[in-house]
Amino acid sequence: MPALAALAHRARRLRNASLRMRLAAVLVLLVMAAIGVTGVVATVQLRQFLMQRQLLELQAAKPQLVAAAIAEETHDRTSLPTAGAPNIVAGETYIVRLRGKSSPAQDYVMPQAAKDVPAWPPLSAQEARRLDGRTVIVKSVASDTRWMVVEGIDARSGTPYAVAASLERVDDIVKRLILVVGFAGASALALSAILGWYLVRRAFRPLTEIEDTARTIADGDLTRRIPEPDSQDEVSSLANSLNVMLGRIEDSFAVREESEERMRQFVADASHELRTPLATVRGYAELFRQGAVSKPEDIASAMRRVEDEAARMGQMVENLLLLTRLDPRIAADVPDADRPFQPVDLTVLAADTVQDARALAPDRSIRLLGTDGPVRPVMVAGDEPRLRQVLTNLVANAIRYTPAGSPIDLAVGRAGGSAVIDVRDHGPGVPEQLRTRIFERFFRSDASRNSSTGGSGLGLAIVEAIVSAHDGRVAVRETSGGGATFHLVMPLLTDEPPEDPQATHSDAQVIGQRHGID
Repeated sequence: MPALAALAHRARRLRNASLRMRLAAVLVLLVMAAIGVTGVVATVQLRQFLMQRQLLELQAAKPQLVAAAIAEETHDRTSLPTAGAPNIVAGETYIVRLRGKSSPAQDYVMPQAAKDVPAWPPLSAQEARRLDGRTVIVKSVASDTRWMVVEGIDARSGTPYAVAASLERVDDIVKRLILVVGFAGASALALSAILGWYLVRRAFRPLTEIEDTARTIADGDLTRRIPEPDSQDEVSSLANSLNVMLGRIEDSFAVREESEERMRQFVADASHELRTPLATVRGYAELFRQGAVSKPEDIASAMRRVEDEAARMGQMVENLLLLTRLDPRIAADVPDADRPFQPVDLTVLAADTVQDARALAPDRSIRLLGTDGPVRPVMVAGDEPRLRQVLTNLVANAIRYTPAGSPIDLAVGRAGGSAVIDVRDHGPGVPEQLRTRIFERFFRSDASRNSSTGGSGLGLAIVEAIVSAHDGRVAVRETSGGGATFHLVMPLLTDEPPEDPQATHSDAQVIGQRHGID
């Protein structure tokens, strides 16, 4: 149980270790296992080889050794082998045990004296016959030296014998091999541990940089990026993917911050714009409550002012709702399903706008022109009421912010496969530094253009939103000779029939066709 508890504790420590440490530990364990298996296999194979060779040598020397022992026993000295005799290994010690029929067993050491003798296995005539040719391994009587013993019966004399050869040399070789393998294995294991730890740290360096970058990003720095290694491995692919993800996250946060800032500005501007009519309504209500307005004509005037300011607030709210509906970021959530796109002739819309403007400002010269010649039909796919609102807002702005009596031109035509509309005035124009901001909500280029002009600062924002919803664009430029030109570009209707070169119209013809005027 204590061993199992210790093993479980080590396993928990390994699980809690870092991935680098675990990989290095696995590498060291694999090297250790490889060295251990190699050492065991090499030791076993070498031992088997040496034992087989020893047995072959003993089998080859056995006849001479037995004959010499028998000659010694019979005092026939002429048959004794020498150290240089065939099949006798130089420096090897052999011991032969003979057991006569009536005398006790005798040991003969050849060709030199032995320091120790083997612990002989039981040897009798019957056992020798039954185990003729048996090979056994026994230990020494006084030491741990091992001996290889071959038993048998001499064919000529019938004498049982046992021939032993020392295995000390074999065991020494095996021990030296174990020491060499152990030392080399320990050195290789230490080297592999050092090299493995270095390689793991080097391989994990990009991951460390990823970790540091992630920590920095978590602290709020979204501009940081992960250095991508030169290699084309999984770590490089991960770094590239994370950089792409970080770029998208940074863009998303930037868009969110921009949207929040725009929303804060929008709320502030809307609050500012609504404050004036609300203050007016509240002021007249307090005057009425205090009895300061008692005459019928005064009451009628106060109620008219309250009604005007309420209508102004209502129009502002309607414009805000329209901008919300046209905002591409939320258009999917607030669809304008009541007004699907239909073929619309911009020339007819422009003619209607010109006629309405002439009725509103009869003292002005308001003309309908072609951008590159006579007025022609220009078909687009769009929402007719919204496009009409675009032209109405632009012409109304031109009337509102230009001197009385100055001319206004509304030109319709085609250019480069697109529908083009120009609304030109000849007033003070728009300064160049303000041309990119003039389409922002509640933006006014002149602080004096306040409620006295009837504007809410949303007209051009609505124009830009409607044109963008029709895949178009709007910009303001300087009119030749002075003034401002609002330039609109929209895609032409793709399935529009071919234009008839003779189908040209004058201003009066277009207006007459629209309203039945000859």
